Amino acid sequence: MKIIKFRIKHYKSIIDSGDCYLTNSVTILAGKNESGKTSILEALEDFDTEVEIKPEARPIKDKDVIPEISVTFDVEGNTLTKIFNEIGLDKNFTKNVYIEIIKYFPNQFTISDVTKEALNIENTTQLKEVQSIIEKELKEVQTIHKKYPQIGGSIPSADFENTSNFKTLVTQLKNQTTPNLAQISDTDEKEKFAQKIEIILENVTELENLSNIEKHFIDELKQYIPNFILFNSFEDIFPNKIPFAELEKNEWIKDLSIVSDLKIDTIKGIEDRDKTKHKDDVNIKLNDDYKKFWTQDISNLSIDWDSEHLYFWVKEDGYPYEPSLRSKGRQWHLAFYIKITARAKESVPNIILIDEPGLFLHAKAQRNILDKLENSAKAAQVIFSTHSPYLLEAEKLDRIRLIHRTKSTGTKIDNKIHALADKETLTPILTAIGLELNDGIQNIDKVKNIVVEGPSDVFYFQAFSKILTENNDLNYIFGGGAGNMPFVGTILQGWGCSVLYLYDNDQGKDDGEKNLTKNWLVNKELIESVLNEKGSVEDLFTENDFKNHVLGNEKTNYSSSNSEYLKKSKKDKVLISRLFLQKIENDEKINLEEQTFNNFKSVIEKIAEKFK
Repeated sequence: MKIIKFRIKHYKSIIDSGDCYLTNSVTILAGKNESGKTSILEALEDFDTEVEIKPEARPIKDKDVIPEISVTFDVEGNTLTKIFNEIGLDKNFTKNVYIEIIKYFPNQFTISDVTKEALNIENTTQLKEVQSIIEKELKEVQTIHKKYPQIGGSIPSADFENTSNFKTLVTQLKNQTTPNLAQISDTDEKEKFAQKIEIILENVTELENLSNIEKHFIDELKQYIPNFILFNSFEDIFPNKIPFAELEKNEWIKDLSIVSDLKIDTIKGIEDRDKTKHKDDVNIKLNDDYKKFWTQDISNLSIDWDSEHLYFWVKEDGYPYEPSLRSKGRQWHLAFYIKITARAKESVPNIILIDEPGLFLHAKAQRNILDKLENSAKAAQVIFSTHSPYLLEAEKLDRIRLIHRTKSTGTKIDNKIHALADKETLTPILTAIGLELNDGIQNIDKVKNIVVEGPSDVFYFQAFSKILTENNDLNYIFGGGAGNMPFVGTILQGWGCSVLYLYDNDQGKDDGEKNLTKNWLVNKELIESVLNEKGSVEDLFTENDFKNHVLGNEKTNYSSSNSEYLKKSKKDKVLISRLFLQKIENDEKINLEEQTFNNFKSVIEKIAEKFK
């Protein structure tokens, strides 16, 4: 069962998070401190079927509301068929169904009305038919009882909200009147009275069965719901040694048994040859995997034992060190690696939740963490929070969900990261994009290079180079703004590159062209603009295409040019352009108008012609 989305209400600072849609692998909750990232992960942990929602989750300011956590799963058709067979209903599902499960404080599970409709487990027509039969039969019983009050008992009112209590009252009526039925003089009425009570009881039982289908369904479904496991710290330091007497109960040994096939029976056995072979096998398997996700230095994690203890060593340059003697970051990474690997390899389904991984690690080591999470996500969905740009990949911005908080609405989740104008929240994402641009200049092909004003120019032209499939040898490089483009271009020329300069058609272009020709002696033929009239690269799109495929909202309303709208709207043009490039890289189907297509094609062909 994969999670499609979740929503959290009335949980700590969260009034209503809104729907958060997940990816099939890694989903990242990005936001500044105190935005509510940790509360979201804690709420998901509280959704676990084995725990109750914590009392401290209740909102401090409003004690009358209760926490509510809903998670929508994509459930396989054969699983649903099996569940309904277990509860005695003949239903066959050939396709997957989205099932929304809602957990209310402290531990009440229900399914949404939309899910009930999709599963057809609450047949309103059938319920009304049964209720109608009960009301009809009860009315006839009441008529007979009115004629013969001496038979005792009292006729209850039909109560379909509390069927259990209603059934008890009807049973009491039966028990009280049965001994006195001889006092009903009319033989037909005597038989009818008893029969009617039996019909009522049978239909109340049917009503209970219809009403309990949801409960039985949820009880069966629970065994398929993944475990929600939160790692909010890895301060449980990897041990130096563990006494033999504690091996069976030790959590680290349980995890290592999953990670490296460590076998306690073999370690405690009497065959020295088997123990030596097992030690070699365990260390080889452990290090073959671990070295993929720790590239900071050359070292090994080693397991050894004697007759009393099992020991752990970190070997560097051939010398063994206790884990406790290594850096805080190394200790953290060891704990992280063992625990995450074990949870991903377990035979039970897990959802892995991690709060701010890698705080003790530098940039390169954080990239190692990302590699490990990517690997673990093949077996279990991973959700982690961060505000580190090193854990955000510029080519996978669709994984990011922005978390922000306001006084009036509490913590909210934005699935479209460009929809938020909060610069502080967007900073790590913009930094990640900047890191990518800085890396890109190292990989130039030293042939056809175009220095552009801004990052958005780079992303748009990279996107259209892929769309057009021609002139793919053109290399677009961020020039650091109009004023810095000569410096970047000169460096490239010093590396033996051919260089052109591409400006927006505005004052910056006029100033830049004068600067290049006068102070840097650049031939005017090597300076181009994206438009013949005033405007920026965004204006190469038609208004419809810009709204639909760049802004992602066809209902956006403005009367100015695309570039002017961006200036006034406070939306980040770099982020928007990077997301557009990602759509193209992901082969999303985008139907552009011919005018947009021709505008970009014209500029790219003009540049390519210059290099000839």
